[in-house]
Amino acid sequence: MTGSLRCSLWARAQGLDPAGTAGSYSGYLLLDIPLPWPRDVSEIPEVAALSERLSGSQLRVQATVPSGSPHRAVLYRLRTGTAWTGSFEARSTPVGDSLVAAVEGLLAGGGNPQAGRDLLVCGHGRRDVCCGSAGTDLAMKLARGSLPPDVRLHRTSHTGGHRFAPTFIVLPEATLWAFADIDLVMRVLQRRGDAADVADRYRGCSALDGPRVQALEREVLKEVGWDLLGWERSGRPIDGDAVRLDAVDADGRPMSWEADVKPGRTLPVPDCGRPIEEARKSETEWMVHGLRTVVAT
Repeated sequence: MTGSLRCSLWARAQGLDPAGTAGSYSGYLLLDIPLPWPRDVSEIPEVAALSERLSGSQLRVQATVPSGSPHRAVLYRLRTGTAWTGSFEARSTPVGDSLVAAVEGLLAGGGNPQAGRDLLVCGHGRRDVCCGSAGTDLAMKLARGSLPPDVRLHRTSHTGGHRFAPTFIVLPEATLWAFADIDLVMRVLQRRGDAADVADRYRGCSALDGPRVQALEREVLKEVGWDLLGWERSGRPIDGDAVRLDAVDADGRPMSWEADVKPGRTLPVPDCGRPIEEARKSETEWMVHGLRTVVAT
């Protein structure tokens, strides 16, 4: 391999499966911060000043390119501990003179309820070349297009999984997607067509705890369809390789599925521009076997 290796092209060529790579968080904190961003947004002085306050919160901080004035801070609550909140709560506040003070206010329960959805496309070039090029290009194309009227588009900082670039997040449903293009974004936002047709690019819901649960959820998505993404759901390992996903549908009826979720291939994760032999990380794919419904409406 040569030094021109691009991680996302390599991942596509390998058929790298993104299932279970969404990360698990209690919520997202979106902070309008002008470019340029450093490679790690935690090095931004205002974000660094919040590090002690956010420690242990399991909140994922995403810097977003400001799209208006004043700049905003937005807090999405996804769960409390391992428990789904029942409905995703979003509150926003203008930043004013102090980003730190604005965030402190949100964490204390301040701000105003926020309706609509946020679409975050990773375009963090200092973190990864693929995101900086392909992700930024996708964000620019989407900005010129016709998104649903309730959707706010943001170019955002690293979402994890740069090898799956372009990547995007939809909030408040907290779903993450890989190898994105305009068609995939619009299908996800509009829940158009058969979800099974694009499930191979679904990374998972970050309100779910762990990659094995997220991998199981994707298999359930193929069967249930888009409605699943709007249902309250949680999951957990049961015994050995067995994993369970519980959901409550829009009418309040419980449903559950189980399957064996086992490790599949383990592949190196290359850094953009570096030979694969110099990869410092690896990734294990997850294989789902024997999906079965154990509680049905």
